[in-house]
Amino acid sequence: MVSRGAADEHDSTDGRGELGDAPAAPRGSRSSHAVAPAGPSATRHYHSSRLLVSLALPLLALVLQLLLWRLIPRTWFLFFYPAVFTAAALAGLRAGLSTTALSAVLVWWFFVPPAQQLVKHDPAALVPMTVFVGMGVAFSAFHERLRRAERAVADATRHLATSLVQQAPDGVLIADLAGRLTEVNPAVCHLLGYSRDELLGLTLLDLLPLDATDPADLLRGLPDAFESSVRRKDGTRLPVEIRARLLTDGRWQAFVRDVSARRRVEEALRERQSDLDRAQSVAGVGSWRLDLRRDEVQWSDESYRIFGVPRGTTLTYHRFLDLLHPDDRAHVDRAWQAALAGAPFDVEHRIVVDGEVKWIREQAEVDLDGAGVPLRGIGTMQDITLRKRADEALRRAHDAERRLRGELEDLTRAAAAVSEAVADLPRSDLATVLQVIARQAQTLTDARHVGLGIGTDPAVPFDPWISLGVSDEVARRIGRNPRPIGLLGAVARDNRIIRTRDLHRHAAFGGFPPGHPDMRSFLGVPIRFHGRPVGNFFLADKIGADEFSVQDQRLIELLAARAGAAIEIATRYVGEAFQRAWLQTVLDQLPEGVIVVDSESTIVLRNRVAAALARRSGLVGHPEDRLYDVRDPSGAPVPFERTPANRALRGEALVGVEYVIVGPDGRALPVLVSATPLVTDGEPAGAAIVFQDISALKELERLREEWTSVVAHDLRQPVAVVELTVEALLRGLPDAAPERTLRGLERIKTASRRLGRMIDDLLDASRIESRRLTVQPRLVDLAALAAGAVEQARETWPGASIRVVADGPQPAWVDPDRFHQVLENLLSNAVKYGEPGREIRVDVGPREGAVELVVTNHGAGIAADQQGSLFCRFARTREAREGPVPGLGLGLYISRGIVEAHGGCMWVESAPGETTRFHCLLPREPRRD
Repeated sequence: MVSRGAADEHDSTDGRGELGDAPAAPRGSRSSHAVAPAGPSATRHYHSSRLLVSLALPLLALVLQLLLWRLIPRTWFLFFYPAVFTAAALAGLRAGLSTTALSAVLVWWFFVPPAQQLVKHDPAALVPMTVFVGMGVAFSAFHERLRRAERAVADATRHLATSLVQQAPDGVLIADLAGRLTEVNPAVCHLLGYSRDELLGLTLLDLLPLDATDPADLLRGLPDAFESSVRRKDGTRLPVEIRARLLTDGRWQAFVRDVSARRRVEEALRERQSDLDRAQSVAGVGSWRLDLRRDEVQWSDESYRIFGVPRGTTLTYHRFLDLLHPDDRAHVDRAWQAALAGAPFDVEHRIVVDGEVKWIREQAEVDLDGAGVPLRGIGTMQDITLRKRADEALRRAHDAERRLRGELEDLTRAAAAVSEAVADLPRSDLATVLQVIARQAQTLTDARHVGLGIGTDPAVPFDPWISLGVSDEVARRIGRNPRPIGLLGAVARDNRIIRTRDLHRHAAFGGFPPGHPDMRSFLGVPIRFHGRPVGNFFLADKIGADEFSVQDQRLIELLAARAGAAIEIATRYVGEAFQRAWLQTVLDQLPEGVIVVDSESTIVLRNRVAAALARRSGLVGHPEDRLYDVRDPSGAPVPFERTPANRALRGEALVGVEYVIVGPDGRALPVLVSATPLVTDGEPAGAAIVFQDISALKELERLREEWTSVVAHDLRQPVAVVELTVEALLRGLPDAAPERTLRGLERIKTASRRLGRMIDDLLDASRIESRRLTVQPRLVDLAALAAGAVEQARETWPGASIRVVADGPQPAWVDPDRFHQVLENLLSNAVKYGEPGREIRVDVGPREGAVELVVTNHGAGIAADQQGSLFCRFARTREAREGPVPGLGLGLYISRGIVEAHGGCMWVESAPGETTRFHCLLPREPRRD
């Protein structure tokens, strides 16, 4: 046991953790256990010293026991028990046992009588000695176990402290007296971006921005807590909070915390506070806080500005009341006392700032403690001076509004009466409208006399002239209408308003004619329409007042603004009635039908011929606001948006477009239609449509086509006879027949064939014109059909270079015989009018769900102004007519007719001097009619 205790004491550490100061001694432990020297040799010296002190304690107890022996006899172990206990507690198990043994020897030697020292004479003397030794051993064992427990607690505390420091979120630094770092935790390595080995080689001067040369002075001069910045490995500075202290062994320990986030929060709070101050300034709202226990008021900056009090002025509740308007202090105080009792605090009061009265609205809530006692009040104040002024202005505006509403109702009734008079035209006349206007002016102003006249020439009386308040007898006595001279002329000619209490004193007054009643107060207002004078109000003698008021003048001006349009409408209506009658007469004399429609395509006017066209087409009895049933020449309905009226309403002009008017009974009337938009303010407001009956022309055209068909049909037989006869003659001639005879017969044969083709073209043109051309389409490879036509053309024109380009078979729904005729015409034109020797190209390919065939040749081309008429009957270009190539101009007309009969389309693209391309677009499938 002794050797083990010694070994435990020798192996004990100095009590320091890796990163912390020596842990605090547990409660009840000895101070000798709390502080121990550092180093093995020092530790051995320290334990030897404690052992010697422990062995000296029995000697001290012996001295005390000897001194008190005579006073307290027979107490052998009185002082030896404390000595053994103290030695065991001070130096451990070995010291305790040694002290027990030494104490037993001393007691046995000095205090046991010699007669009892021999056990054989007195065995009872061994009992107290045995008890003492046993107690000493127990004391030593107890203290040894206590010391082991203390060391275990110290080790656990040290390990716990080390673990907490290693896992601490804050950085921990330990530096020696030279300022060099000796220990760091992982948090500070992460904070500074260094590894542990890199940091242990640095000094505090490498990390902190400090001005010092002596590390000892530096460590002693640093405060316990301060904020600074540390240099990270990448050279950046990191704001930190440092809490430091000097350890008992002289080392410097610091806790480092990153405060960059806190500073950002503080900066954000400062910005928020600044934003709040600015927002309060913009909104004119201040905030305040009243501490009821200290009677202290805190205001925001905007509150000081609102009250005009220097910022930072110390305020109390009573000082606040002194700042209020004297008449409002009691009211605000009562409201606050009620708020302290639980009522809401929302009060408006006045203050005086720089001599100006301002209105303030205060709102607040009161905070209570647990016992319901008010602690503080938190509230806002808002400058509502502008709102109060606006409320006052609004009140005055409401009064004025009620007054104006009454005037407006009177004026509305007057305007309604005038509008009814205008709407009653033509049953009423201009004089009736003027009479209603004058009567409304009299009602609005309570004028005794009202005159309304039209005219500005001083040499010509007002005409018409309406007078109210003058009897018929007086009017007959005066005899004539007044002229725009004097006071009346100043209003009518100068276009100005005159209001006077006494017209006799006005400079423009020229007197009354004989028999005219006397008048005093006067109000003259010109009536204008779009700035142009159309009449004048003359009012005299207001009933119940000495003069007409400003309100009377305003009402008459408003009535004049509305009456101007009414007078203009009535005046124009009189002239328009004459103009309409004249226009209808002129239109009825025209040989064509004329219809005028409005913007909604409703018929507003038509002449006699148009009505006759309606009767001939079976539209008699139908409402006149219905348009005619207009169709295209084939009889197909015309889409609504493509009717002549709608095209004209969109701004499009039509000239001589052929249509058919179909009546309810199915009768069709061919017409030529011209339409033009009627434009008002740059926008179509209607349309004028002219119909020309071409039934007679159509009948002549039919007869001509029929005659052409008959003639062509009758010519085919003799031409065929001529051709057959020539063939027979050529076959019957002997081989020795004269060359001249053979050439003559060949010319006759060629001419007859050419004449036959011309007759066929005339017949086809006639069929196309009468829409009797028939085709028998079927599914055909258009590329193969084009290749066959090209081979035949090469035989006809051996010197021509013609090439077909097609990407495989191109099926199309066509009549092969008829379309072969189209190809012959196109290839013939390309050879005749193309540049000799240049290639003619035929392209066949798909396009937009159909099949397109394009014939391209190089040559002089076709001018743009001639391309539009190229597909008309008997149409030839100027160059073709002047050139040596003969022709009727029917080939392209017939070709397009055949293509359109298939449901396709045909067009030309030509660049003069370069290329000419004829396009044919044909369907792939049958048409679904």
